[in-house]
Amino acid sequence: MQFIEFLNQRQNIEKTRNFNVFQNYSLDGLKSVFEHIERSFDQKKPKPIRISVVGTNGKGSTSHYLACLFSKLGYNTGLYTSPHLLTPLERLQLVRNGEPSLPNIEDINLCFQNFFLADLHRYDSLSYFEFLTVFAYRFFHEQNMEVEIWEAGLGGRLDATKLVEADYIVLTKIGLDHSAILGNTKEAICQEKLGITSDKTLSLFAFQEEVESLPESFHTRPKKETVPLHVIAIPPKESYLETNFLYAKSIVSNILKEKETSVSNIPFISIRKPKGRMEVLSTKPIVVFDPSHNPDAIRTTSLEFANHHRKFHVVLGSLPDKDLAGILNALPEPNLENLILWEGEGFGRFPAPTGRLHGRTIRQSSLPELGPLFQGEIPVLVLGSFRLYGIVANLIQNTIKM
Repeated sequence: MQFIEFLNQRQNIEKTRNFNVFQNYSLDGLKSVFEHIERSFDQKKPKPIRISVVGTNGKGSTSHYLACLFSKLGYNTGLYTSPHLLTPLERLQLVRNGEPSLPNIEDINLCFQNFFLADLHRYDSLSYFEFLTVFAYRFFHEQNMEVEIWEAGLGGRLDATKLVEADYIVLTKIGLDHSAILGNTKEAICQEKLGITSDKTLSLFAFQEEVESLPESFHTRPKKETVPLHVIAIPPKESYLETNFLYAKSIVSNILKEKETSVSNIPFISIRKPKGRMEVLSTKPIVVFDPSHNPDAIRTTSLEFANHHRKFHVVLGSLPDKDLAGILNALPEPNLENLILWEGEGFGRFPAPTGRLHGRTIRQSSLPELGPLFQGEIPVLVLGSFRLYGIVANLIQNTIKM
C-alpha cells in the first residue's frame, strides 16, 4: 500500500462537514500516536523551531510568508497547511531559499513504508487530517527541517497540530466562522484557538487590532502562567497579502533578533504569492481566485479587487455550513456587473440577494453554464471556497484550448 491510497481511506471531515464528531472529541488517543512517532526520531538531530499559526483569516498566507522568510535566511523549512487546492502533497511543502516546493512522492512513500506500513493498524482510527498531521511530523524530521510552520485546521484547543507543541503561537485575524463549534463571539472563537498553547509555548504574537478579541481569561491569568504577548502594529496596506507579509517579517525579526537587519532587507515583491491567494488564473479576461469564505474575508478581498477594477463579475460558491447571507452582504454592490452564485453539488444554496444585487444575480449549477464567463472581457473575481479552484482552473484551461 502507498501513502495516498491509505490517506484516501481516512474519514475526511473537510468533505463530509460532519463537525458533530467534535462534541465528545479529545486529543488523548492522538497524543499517544504522536508519542509513538516521536520515539522513532533520531535524538542526535537538533530540535527544529516550531511555529503554530491559528486564526480565522490569513492563516495560509501568513504561514507561507513565515516559511519563505525563514528559508531566505538559510533555514530548511517545512510548511504544513490545509486544505489543499489540487493535491494533498501541497500540505507538506518543503521551503528552501524562499521557494516552496511539493515533496517528491517517492520520498513520501519511502517515509510511509519505513515508519508507518509495518503497523498500519495503529493509524486506522485516525481521520484524514489527523493522519496527515502525524505523517508530516515524521516526514519533516526525516527531511531535516530546521524550522516547521504548522497552520492549524478548524480550531486550536482540539486541533491535531496542537500536539507538535510549538515554541511560538501566531494569531491571525479573528472572524465569525464555524460558530456552532468554536463560539458565536470573536472572544469565544479566539479563546478556542488559543487553546493550542502548551507548557512549551515561549511567546504569542497578535495583530494590534486583534488584542480586543483576546479572552479576558488571557489577560487575568497569574504571571507565572502567562505566555508573553507580542502585539504587532502593521500600517494599512492595499493588499492583505502585503499586510500578512509584514506581520510575518515582524515575527521572524522577534524570534531571530540577531538577524533583524537581514529580515528587514527582504522586500515583499521578492517572495512569490502563496498559491490560491489572489492568484491570477487568466489575463484575458482577468480572472483572480481567492478562497475567502466568511464575511470579513470576502469584504477585504472584494474591496481590494475593486481598487483596481471599476466593474467586474463575481463567481461565488460556498459550502452549506457558511454564513451565506453574511457573505452576500459583504460584497461591494456598486462594482458588480453580475453575481454568479455557483450552487453545484456539495455547495450551499444562497438566500435571495437584496437591493441592487437582486437584479444582477445568476444562479448556476452546471459547468457548461460557467464556461462563457471566461471568454468575455470583464474581469472575474472567484471567491467562497477552496473547492472552486480546481473547477475554475479546469474551465479556463478548456476555454483556452477551444
